[in-house]
Amino acid sequence: MASLDDRSTLHVEGKDDLYAISNLLVRYGIDYDQNPWPGCYPEIKDIGGKDPLIDGIETAVSVSNGRSIGFVLDANSALQDRWKAVSFRLNNVGVEVPDTIPPDGFIGETPTFQARVGVWLMPDNQREGTLECFLMDVIQENDFLLPYARESTEHARQLGARFSENDNNKAILHTWLAWQENPGLPYGSAIRTRYFRHDSPAAQSFVVWFRNLFNIDH
Repeated sequence: MASLDDRSTLHVEGKDDLYAISNLLVRYGIDYDQNPWPGCYPEIKDIGGKDPLIDGIETAVSVSNGRSIGFVLDANSALQDRWKAVSFRLNNVGVEVPDTIPPDGFIGETPTFQARVGVWLMPDNQREGTLECFLMDVIQENDFLLPYARESTEHARQLGARFSENDNNKAILHTWLAWQENPGLPYGSAIRTRYFRHDSPAAQSFVVWFRNLFNIDH
């Protein structure tokens, strides 16, 4: 087993992303339950926000020392603008990137640093959105509570609820989670409790990208 210092890394914006992704991977048999996590699996790093994640891309790739490295971030502004910000930094460390991110996520290489580099823009590399949009995509089809959570959230806004427009999807999802058997679970625990479908097309696409980037057997 590789030492913890030799592990590949997946950089994410925050703790919600870290626990949602690690618990989703557990549902696919990628065992992030162990402590320390197995050396064959990448470390998932909470970078503490979108801006530090983007600003740190060049440094992270340059010190990867031949290990694979991935970046997961929200596309909660214009998708193409977010991709340009990321691809500009990847170009600076020798990664050739397409004009638009592929629908199944980006995976490339930097000959300069002998590393595989991957990018996933939440929710699906095609729409503007966030982790919350991804999680709403993995709710059971024909769920009756999600449309009602949308209506209730909009009604709450009309009554003076103070959440920002940027946090609208977060408000909807937390409203939906408040109505589950164990109300108000955080995202990772809700995935573990199977409130979300791990086998939805959105989840499957992300896990395929993850496995391919880090060379984890299917």
